[in-house]
Amino acid sequence: MSDSRYLSKEFISDFLEKYRDFPCLWKIKSKEYTNKNLKNKAYDELVDLCKTVYPDANRDFVVKKIQSFRGSFRKELKKVEDSKRSGRSADEVHIPTLWYYHLLEFTVDQELPTGSISNINSEDQLHILDENTDEVKHFNQLL
Repeated sequence: MSDSRYLSKEFISDFLEKYRDFPCLWKIKSKEYTNKNLKNKAYDELVDLCKTVYPDANRDFVVKKIQSFRGSFRKELKKVEDSKRSGRSADEVHIPTLWYYHLLEFTVDQELPTGSISNINSEDQLHILDENTDEVKHFNQLL
């Protein structure tokens, strides 16, 4: 029995390419994303693929592998995006070191964070800012 931590690059490439073929598993805004039957079929196909190299593979195994790949991709994507925002020149932008980064680029628009919603109304926020400004002034006077 092979150890699942040592999957070959070829297998990981095949797995991610197959994963891309199932937008029901990754395309959040897709109508297919909410179709449980379609998702079950997609997971079954990915499990079958994994069983070729890891006989104990099951749906949980596949889900964890996807989460692991996507998590690593998100970390690398964040490095790229942060380097772009830092004002560096184009030739200084972070170049991804994750070898399968390009295989998951199809998920980039699914990785963008959603806007946050504040539970403090704008009037309360202004009051908090005023209080903080007064505290800073008072602190500066003590110095």
